[in-house]
Amino acid sequence: MKVAVYTIALNEAAHVERWANSASEADYRIVADTGSSDDTVERLLKAGVTVHRIAVRPWRFDIARNAAMALIPSDVDICCTLDMDMVLEPGWRVKLEASWTPALTALYCKMYASAEYPAKNFHRRWGYRFKRPVHEALLFQGEEITSHCYDIVVRHERTTTSNHEQYIRLMELARREDPSDGQIAFWLGRELMWAGMPDKAAAPLKAYLSLPTSTWPEERSEAMRYLARVEPDSKMSWLDKARMEAPHRREIWLDLAEEFHVQSDWLNLFWACTNGTEQTRPTGSYLDDGSAWSFRLYDLGAIAAWRINVMDRAVEWGQKALELDAGNQRLRNNLDFFLKRRDEVRAGL
Repeated sequence: MKVAVYTIALNEAAHVERWANSASEADYRIVADTGSSDDTVERLLKAGVTVHRIAVRPWRFDIARNAAMALIPSDVDICCTLDMDMVLEPGWRVKLEASWTPALTALYCKMYASAEYPAKNFHRRWGYRFKRPVHEALLFQGEEITSHCYDIVVRHERTTTSNHEQYIRLMELARREDPSDGQIAFWLGRELMWAGMPDKAAAPLKAYLSLPTSTWPEERSEAMRYLARVEPDSKMSWLDKARMEAPHRREIWLDLAEEFHVQSDWLNLFWACTNGTEQTRPTGSYLDDGSAWSFRLYDLGAIAAWRINVMDRAVEWGQKALELDAGNQRLRNNLDFFLKRRDEVRAGL
């Protein structure tokens, strides 16, 4: 079995050594440099990586990645697409060889970024191509047969900010090329929101929700969460739709809790926190939000329980919040207050 790790690069000097070392278990390490003006190429060559200089104009990621894939030697059996700001944890080669079978076309590993989720980083040498000018999808020309090995871990350690202008332009191009592509509509709306253009974000998000191919509850609920942000006058309506779409997502209950807290609606705040804390596991998708698993939902729930005089629950949630953020003095002060108030209630005061 021969394995190649490959990617494209542009001014990635800061990541070269880390990337090259993490890919060192491969038979080939191949980078298509798209025009770096720093010493990316020199560093890669020094690390023993094979470098090809390519030019793609007008720029689009799928063409660049397909060009990089075409430069992989023909005797390679398995390819690993690994961006320069990603690293493979050591020992991945042995795990790959133990998991791969001749029938497979691709293997999912575990990706750690802002959340953890399955990622299709390993694929057969022949038959795959990238599609879309941005947010490229890796597609197989035939019947795709996949498996997974979540013991193989890739960490995406982003260190640069997104080029919103470039991404928005390329996503708008992708929508023109395939108006039925729901994910691009979703990602475009999200990018416009992140870029501080809420007035433009609503239309692609609503277009996403209207497409017959947009059936994934996690993603649909996320689009509704975004719409609650970009259309504040309809915030509660969108959050309620998100709740009905995916009640198993703690993120939605936290959004509702934050809004009920702003409104001083203590009963509904208690309801939202009760339902939210009952969701005990992330979904495992790329949409999981780490903040939903912090102290905040328990913090808000403790406040709601105090306001409606359910002091045992206020103490329970106050303790849980403090466990999750032990250095937070406000949480410590709140818990002391809840304990005192609970004792007063028990004493009939």
